[in-house]
Amino acid sequence: MPTENEVRVLKILNAIEIPPTAGQTIQTWGNEAVTVVCEAALGTYPGLRSKVRNNAVALLGWMDHPQAQETVPLLLNDTNSDVAIRAMRAAGRQKNETGIEKLAGMLEQQGTQPLLAAEAVSALLAIGTPEAAATVASYRAANPADLPHRGSRAVIGVLSETRPPGSPP
Repeated sequence: MPTENEVRVLKILNAIEIPPTAGQTIQTWGNEAVTVVCEAALGTYPGLRSKVRNNAVALLGWMDHPQAQETVPLLLNDTNSDVAIRAMRAAGRQKNETGIEKLAGMLEQQGTQPLLAAEAVSALLAIGTPEAAATVASYRAANPADLPHRGSRAVIGVLSETRPPGSPP
C-alpha cells in the first residue's frame, strides 16, 4: 500500500505541467517525499512511465535537498538520453559541482552525441565554478577532428553564446 507522500508526489509527477515551485513544496513534505522523487528519477519504481521518470529528473533541478543533489550526478550518464539531458539541466540549475567530472568526461569522449555535448557545456557554464569554467575553456580549444561533437552546430551555438570577446566559438 503506497504511503500518503508517495501518492501526493506521484500525482505531481504525473501532471501534464509541473510548476517549478513543486520541488520546494515536495521538500516541505519531508525526507520521504524527496526520496520518492529521487527513486522515481532513478527509475526504481517498477512500471513507471518514462514521462513520470523524466518529470522526476527535471524536478530535481528545483530542489536543494541533499538527497536531490546527490541523485543528479548519478543520472548524468544515464543510457536514456532524455534522462541524461534533464539531469544535466538539473545539475546546472542546482549549481551541482559533484557532476563536473562526469560532464568533463563526456566532453572528452569522441562518441558523445552532439546534443549531449551541448547540454554538458550548458550545465558546466551554469555551474560556473573555476573548475567548470576551465573544463569549458579546454573543450572550447579542442579540435573538432579529434572530438567530432565539438564541431556540431549545437555545441558551436552554446559556445558562441558565452564566448569571451575576440575568441573563436
